Amino acid sequence: MTSKAALIKALLDGKTVNIKNGFELFSITNVPREIGRSVERSFNVKVDRTPREGISRYKQPCVWVDYKLLKTEENKKGIELMRAYLAEQITEYRPKEKEPEEIKTDLFSELQ
Repeated sequence: MTSKAALIKALLDGKTVNIKNGFELFSITNVPREIGRSVERSFNVKVDRTPREGISRYKQPCVWVDYKLLKTEENKKGIELMRAYLAEQITEYRPKEKEPEEIKTDLFSELQ
């Protein structure tokens, strides 16, 4: 699965995406750019941006933005397109099933 497909799946699942978990989960180094380019413009949907404030591990103030897909009527068509894209990507990268191995009836045939 591509990082774009993983990002879309997370948004469709109702998860909140930000810069930190975007890098850890999807290997996307610039989440704001990918949200705009790969999600909003590609599928014509609106993503909610929630500004957040906190304290870093070094006790310094920091700010970030949480992104969440809005499941509204105006996004309905775009969400269907996102689901179709995701279904296409998942079937493309699904691992092949292994063929069952033959069971040997004579366990000692290899020793002869």
